[in-house]
Amino acid sequence: MNRLYSALKNFWTRDKSFNFLLIVLLCYLFIVIPFLTENILSKIIFLFVYYLLLTSSLPFLLKQNRKLMASVLVFLPFMLLFIEIFSQASWVPVITDFIVCAYCIVLGYIILLRTFQKGPMNTARVQGGIIVYLLVGLIFCLLYHSLNLMVTTRSFNGLAGIHRKEFLYFSLCTLTTAGYGDIVPLSPVARSLSNLESLIGMLYPAVLLARLLSMEFFYKNREDFDS
Repeated sequence: MNRLYSALKNFWTRDKSFNFLLIVLLCYLFIVIPFLTENILSKIIFLFVYYLLLTSSLPFLLKQNRKLMASVLVFLPFMLLFIEIFSQASWVPVITDFIVCAYCIVLGYIILLRTFQKGPMNTARVQGGIIVYLLVGLIFCLLYHSLNLMVTTRSFNGLAGIHRKEFLYFSLCTLTTAGYGDIVPLSPVARSLSNLESLIGMLYPAVLLARLLSMEFFYKNREDFDS
């Protein structure tokens, strides 16, 4: 077990850990959620890819000696998603959404720390910025989904169903400020969340790009000075 922990810790310190996480996240957001249906096989595939996503930051949590946090944020959602396959209770996906949101927030915070840590620019920093941007879209997707399940009145107009793929589509359209208008938030909470997401979608790339460029110029000038 100690060897496994050591291997996971070493993997997270390498740049290829960002490659792995980015590939899993892209597959999850643009292949798994949009194209899978509600049958048992699709739910099992959904659970497997979801678990890959949830365990992507486990090495860093173990490195920080946060085994309890890792257990709660990784294994509890896995068990709830497993229950969701066979249960029709509406409270199960709501609790799952909130726990996964908490996980994504922790994961995004960890990646941002690594993205903006001291050191020269590299592809891992750019990948980290993209991962956090996609995680924002996933977080709001889960918030919209849970809101629609909790509120008895309609929170959105134009939905083709109540599956997560509908809210992921709306979330990414809002995050990128595409705003096609086929799905419209109705309730005050849904409108506030969509406004907040669109604001993040506009400000985050500008702030991230400015920060990464300033870091690149700083270390490049320092290298020229040292030489």
